[in-house]
Amino acid sequence: MYAARTKITNLEAEVATLKEKVEEAQADRERVEVELNARIVNKDKDLAAKDSESLEIDLEVEMVRADTAEESKKAAVEAHDISTSTLNVA
Repeated sequence: MYAARTKITNLEAEVATLKEKVEEAQADRERVEVELNARIVNKDKDLAAKDSESLEIDLEVEMVRADTAEESKKAAVEAHDISTSTLNVA
């Protein structure tokens, strides 16, 4: 009877130890999940910022192209006007 009681007491102690380990593992798992979710949110924000930055750069490029095209058009009109006035004078 004494041996059985000792065995039960030892098993109860092991069960308590295992419960603590399970609780620690669950706490670690939850902590890791929170960290991963935070990383995912930060990555999403970084990607959104990079996309926004890329769009801004593309917009600037298009604006420069438009300005260059407008300047080229003005230069062509001026050249045409000069050519026309030169012909009229001749």
